[in-house]
Formats: sequence, structure tokens, C-alpha cells
Amino acid sequence: QIADPEACDQMYESLVRIHTNYYKNKYPRLKDTNFTGVTVEDCKMILSTDVLKQMEDMKKGTWRKLREKFSAKKPEEDSK
Repeated sequence: QIADPEACDQMYESLVRIHTNYYKNKYPRLKDTNFTGVTVEDCKMILSTDVLKQMEDMKKGTWRKLREKFSAKKPEEDSK
């Protein structure tokens, strides 16, 4: 049982308005932006390129480590 049915109904109606984008439709924006002023598509592109750059840097770091290991072993083998 619900203690306060009126409050429950008000909360339910509020959630329905949020879910159906009532206020977005009532007060449309000129551009679909976020608080930074950048569009959603631009944000996705920026984030994806940053992720790709980080992955490339990680790969380069791994290859550099491998090169250092093998380059350190070669002089030892040459001296034997």
C-alpha cells in the first residue's frame, strides 16, 4: 500500500514528462548542444579520436619496450 497516493501520482507524472521529453519539445533549442556548446556528434568524434590516439601511444610504448629489450641483448651477443 502507498502511504501518499497524491505524491506518488505527482512523481509518476514527472517521470512520464521526463521520459517523453515533454520539456525538450515544449522549449526546443536552436541547436542540439550540451553545456560545452559542442554538438553530440562532435563529442563522439573527439572522444573516439582521443581513444584511438591513446591506443596508438600504448602500442608504441610496447614496441619501444620490445626494441629496447632486443637492442640491449644484441650487443651482449656480439661481445661473446
